[in-house]
Amino acid sequence: MQSPRYMRALVVTAALLALLKVGYQEYLFRVSARDVIVATYQERAVSHCQKQARSQGIAGILSNWSKPSSVSLVIGKGGIDVQFWEINNAMWNARYRNPYLHIVADEKSSAIYCEYDILNGSAVVQRL
Repeated sequence: MQSPRYMRALVVTAALLALLKVGYQEYLFRVSARDVIVATYQERAVSHCQKQARSQGIAGILSNWSKPSSVSLVIGKGGIDVQFWEINNAMWNARYRNPYLHIVADEKSSAIYCEYDILNGSAVVQRL
């Protein structure tokens, strides 16, 4: 009568291992996709950020945008006032779907933050 107990334990263990495998593969895919997107668009984003900083008169503060202190990929722009259920809103994609590169460039005492919209090819530069 102990045979079903061992079989149940074996099935549960196999199911857990399968879940771990699928989860780890998903994690690797997401990390790889993020790294590829950042590597692909970072140069273009830095160029747009430099242009935007020059137009705002803060270009002299930063001399080296090519080595930012951090670059991260973010999906959606948190500052847009659109609720999740308002799917017919024109700004819904910008709030919840569009990819953005956030670039923080530090130099001495000033910190400059740039948000590059990958789909629209536009940048917004602000001080932190």
